[in-house]
Amino acid sequence: MLGYRIIDGIAKIDESEACAIRAIFSGYISGMSLREAAEKAGKPMVHSMVKRVIRNICYIGDDFYPAIVSRQTFTKANAELIRRAEKHGSGKRLKVPPVYTEFTLAEPEMQYEDPIAQAEYMYSLIGVIK
Repeated sequence: MLGYRIIDGIAKIDESEACAIRAIFSGYISGMSLREAAEKAGKPMVHSMVKRVIRNICYIGDDFYPAIVSRQTFTKANAELIRRAEKHGSGKRLKVPPVYTEFTLAEPEMQYEDPIAQAEYMYSLIGVIK
């Protein structure tokens, strides 16, 4: 994921990419379009990819990912996204993404030799309690 590196199974902030993530949020909040904010941050992306960055709750931090942006910045950017969408008539599709805090983990039934395959399998066992 943009902004992070996984080292020994732990998510660490990649500071050069994290600066770009912060700049994207800041640029968008200040009035730039999604694409303009990404280009100005040095990470040119299509509109939909920038929207995925703005809406990705991992950037405010959780049990696995350290925070790159504050909850306030995340909320402002998402409120602006919704405001602009409603202005253009597409706001019904957007909602502030939920922040889940409780999860379940199913009992593992398989073991993989490949650590990446094992990690992917273990992640697939995580369930969200709504």
